[in-house]
Amino acid sequence: MSTRSSRVLGIVVVLAALMATAFAQGPLRKTVYFSINAPYELRMGHYVLPMGTYTFRQANENDLNLFMMYKGDAKEAMLHSPIAVVRTVRVDHASNRYPSHTQIRWKLDENSVDGVPVVTGWDIPGDDGWQIISVVPSRSVREGTVSMVLK
Repeated sequence: MSTRSSRVLGIVVVLAALMATAFAQGPLRKTVYFSINAPYELRMGHYVLPMGTYTFRQANENDLNLFMMYKGDAKEAMLHSPIAVVRTVRVDHASNRYPSHTQIRWKLDENSVDGVPVVTGWDIPGDDGWQIISVVPSRSVREGTVSMVLK
């Protein structure tokens, strides 16, 4: 009897462990990597970023419209603090006509003397897009230790 009870208890423990890991999986955080070979501005942030590689990553699963912006590619980005926090709103793609590839949305600021391109949002394949509504630079940017120039 005790051998059988031990087996049943062992099976119950294994099943509970498997179910706990299955339920612990949350939605995946969206991440967008992009590179640019010219200085550009973030919409409503009025900060001009130098050319380079950048990463937008959703901050957490509870607020899908809040992104952290990092300088660098996938390997570099998560090793450093974000350079900005980006608030977005979702862009509903009517009739389920989702984009087939990732794209960054740009706008040229024709009123500006230097005509700096402005990032206004991005799209991810098979999902609604995001439009930038505000940008808050990190303390390192405000203090001038990270290169991001106030326009």
